[in-house]
Amino acid sequence: MSGFSEASVVQQPIVDLLVGNGWRHVGAADLDRPHSSVIIESATRSAVERLNPPLAGKPDRVDEVLRQLRMTVIDGGDLGLVRANQAFLAWLRGRRTVQLADPVRDVPVMLIDFANPENNEFVVSDEVTYGSPGNSARFDVVLWVNGIPLAVGETKTSVDGKKTWVLAAQDIHDHYEVERAPFFVPNLLSFATEGKEFRYGAVRAPLNRWERWGSTDTPATLDGWPRVKLSVEQLLAPATVLNLIRDFVLYETLILNGAPRLVKILPRYFQYEAVEAIAGRANEPGARRGLIYQTQGSGKTLAMSYAAAKLIRDARLKNPTIIAIADRVQLVRQTFDQFHAAGMPRLTEATSAAHLRELLRSDERGIIFTTVHKFAGASHLNDRENIIVLVDEAHRTQEGTLGHQMRASLPNASFFAFTGTPIADLTHNTFDLFGDDRDPGKALNTYDSDRSIADGTTVPMRVSSRLVRFRIDQERLEEAFEELAESEVLDDAEKEFVASKLSKVSTLIANPERIRAVCEDIIDHFYAKVDPLGMKAQIVVYNRAMCAAYHEVLANLLAERGTDQAAVVMSVAAKDEPAFASHELNDAEEEALLNRFRNIDDPLKFLIVTSKLGTGFNAPIEGVLYLDKPLKLHTLFQTITRTNRPWSHPVTGQPKDYGLIVDYIGLGDGFARAMKPADPDAARREIDDDALLDEFEAALDSILDRFIGVDRKAGDFASLEAAIERVPPGPPRDRFADEFQYVEGIWETLAPDSRLEPRKPDYRWVAKVYGAITPSDGDSALLWARLGTKTLALVHEHISDVQVRNPLFDVIIADELTVKRLIDEGLLQPTDAPQVTSKSADEILDSIAGRIARRRDCHDHPVYRALAERLEQLRQTQLAKAEGSIDFLREIFTVARDLTVAEKADDAGELALLPDPRVGALTQIFEEFKPAGVSVIIADVVRSVDRIVTEVGFDGWVNTETEKDVRLALRKVLKQYNLPFKGELFDRAYEYIAENY
Repeated sequence: MSGFSEASVVQQPIVDLLVGNGWRHVGAADLDRPHSSVIIESATRSAVERLNPPLAGKPDRVDEVLRQLRMTVIDGGDLGLVRANQAFLAWLRGRRTVQLADPVRDVPVMLIDFANPENNEFVVSDEVTYGSPGNSARFDVVLWVNGIPLAVGETKTSVDGKKTWVLAAQDIHDHYEVERAPFFVPNLLSFATEGKEFRYGAVRAPLNRWERWGSTDTPATLDGWPRVKLSVEQLLAPATVLNLIRDFVLYETLILNGAPRLVKILPRYFQYEAVEAIAGRANEPGARRGLIYQTQGSGKTLAMSYAAAKLIRDARLKNPTIIAIADRVQLVRQTFDQFHAAGMPRLTEATSAAHLRELLRSDERGIIFTTVHKFAGASHLNDRENIIVLVDEAHRTQEGTLGHQMRASLPNASFFAFTGTPIADLTHNTFDLFGDDRDPGKALNTYDSDRSIADGTTVPMRVSSRLVRFRIDQERLEEAFEELAESEVLDDAEKEFVASKLSKVSTLIANPERIRAVCEDIIDHFYAKVDPLGMKAQIVVYNRAMCAAYHEVLANLLAERGTDQAAVVMSVAAKDEPAFASHELNDAEEEALLNRFRNIDDPLKFLIVTSKLGTGFNAPIEGVLYLDKPLKLHTLFQTITRTNRPWSHPVTGQPKDYGLIVDYIGLGDGFARAMKPADPDAARREIDDDALLDEFEAALDSILDRFIGVDRKAGDFASLEAAIERVPPGPPRDRFADEFQYVEGIWETLAPDSRLEPRKPDYRWVAKVYGAITPSDGDSALLWARLGTKTLALVHEHISDVQVRNPLFDVIIADELTVKRLIDEGLLQPTDAPQVTSKSADEILDSIAGRIARRRDCHDHPVYRALAERLEQLRQTQLAKAEGSIDFLREIFTVARDLTVAEKADDAGELALLPDPRVGALTQIFEEFKPAGVSVIIADVVRSVDRIVTEVGFDGWVNTETEKDVRLALRKVLKQYNLPFKGELFDRAYEYIAENY
């Protein structure tokens, strides 16, 4: 019989780790408690007497404390376990009192000494029995602090390969918390492990909410016993347990499947790390700031709540003011509601800019909620150093005038920013604004998407590119437009204006036939792939008009199917089109709608938005996002990550494996660029501010010289009229406009530099003069109001043959298993894995291209030309629309493998023996027919042709309508490069395309 057992293989090593980390082991048989008692009353009595001097020598008062603790435990049956747990936490945090006589007064009771941990008793016991004889349960591991059971652990052995942490967690969730609920009333957390994985959860947390503990200082791939050991040593350390009780436990009422439910929320390890780091930095002397860079969907707003809770209670900060800032009013309200629901003290929402200024000037303490916009025009407000600003979703608003005014009004405050999408480009750098050079990567804490996916905090995302193709009869459209212009007697300027409106993306994608085709495709795709899993959908469209148009079509299509519904979430103003009115929602109505969407039993299956719900919206049930709007970089990243929250079907238990993005726009490799982490050291545009400021001063003074004698302080019509007389129509006015635009450009470049403030009145006065002489676009607006509907209808009449092109596969854009799969397939050596994971696909392509180029310089063999062509085609192929694709990377490494073979043959002098492939034919064709004296970059021409043929993705295309498209596109390419677009060149190029694609 095997000597392996649960106790020897898993349970005992866990207990040994705990003992080595500050817990004293006391066997269950040696605990001073009957099996029917939740609390070790002798230990709790001793702690109450030791930690509460006013109760020393008053045994009746100590008895009263123990009686109330017993009643709180018993109340779990009436209140429900989570609410009773919340009530007991108030005792643990020292927020309950007992009454004393002579004089009569209430004094707070301390059950735990948080300030001096050594004054507490930390005990670990194993095989702890609770219940009555014949009706009891035995817990594998229990952690007691001052006689109170704060953690329960269940262990399994996985020696047989069948038992997992899930079975252990199920024992706690399905049986112990239900059948032995009183024991869990004081519970901080429970944990489950089989020695390979370690998970922890709050009372009544479903299993998909049991989290992994870890450290951002270790590899994201750390697993097995080392990860379990780290979790036990860090999460269950006495200091961490006390910290969690005091500062990190929140309760929130959520609408779950249509019903309100109180839930207990524990932090994830990276949230805990971030908050501890903020608290440490906030107490440092001198400049105090930090950037918390945690991926979208990981719970940044919750981390901000924990940070505020810890800081407001930090005695070292001497009663601070915490300012919580969001970039939108709705997010401010959401954050305020979350704090309020969690029982946070002293909360104030700034209702206006004036109210915010009043709060800060009057030295308001506690937590203030506001947007950065309420700092507009604020002057100095408060000099205190214990003002701490927490910024949620730090973006561009923090780098402009508003951010500058906020900092100027609070010169000695600390600033901490939370973001999942930092910006680092030529003009903006979130790392420079909030980061500290002392921090690695200028971030106080970093939790990226790779680590998040590995932890299960978020799920991977996939992109399905379903491009919409249609035909425009360009010649007939131009004829019809000329007829319209003639009948409406439009001059050239008016024709140019109307034509410019037609060239916008919105004109094409708003085509009713296209909208219907996309909506029909959405319905077909959703009910085939998403609805069977119980998940729901969000649709992001170009503008509010398309929100209404999409809703009308979808509502009709859904009515044909049954009872499912779609709804629009967008801002509606009184002056908007009447068609928008039916979609107007107040805050309460919008929240009720979103709760319906989160409810699996509600027929609301689709939310249609254009810019709403970009941040702060959490709906794990969202399984797919249909994207019909051009987006890029951090805005695209924020949008697509709405689908990355983990979720499991409440009945079947089926988990969401990934979030799906269905792309109808064709954003291509924009997804990969959006997913690429920002570089904190990205170079910003270098500007000589001093020289530019001098130039601004000189140019502005030069403008003002022409207005000498005009009263610039009057601000009335007469003074404006006098100023305009100095810039009469014609060359003088044109010169003035040019000069002002030059000054305006410098102003926009330097703002919000404080050195501009003294010249702001002069600049604004000149800007008013310029505005007064600038032609209004009112006439153009009237022209479009008269002809817009008619002109758009004209365009839409000449759009036909709308088709949604389905992909052969979905592309994975964030998957931690990609490299492992490449290694398993033999396309990547394990020794190369660290280098691959630290590089983008573009960088890998560039490195291979560099190797090919060096070999070609030394030995221009057809093999290297063939490899170069394959690499270039790979760059242009449909797969390049997502650099993280396993298929894309597989092709990259296949080319690299073939290159290695060629290099070895080259080095061995055997390259000539390799097959001589037919390469470079397309290049040779264009070189042969290039007209004399015409400069043509052949590579550019070839790439242009390749872009044509990458759209030809099926056999037999030559015999379809696609053939006409290819011929037309090829002629356009030849014409673009001043090459003959008729005759032998065209015929040879087309034959090559037809033969090779």
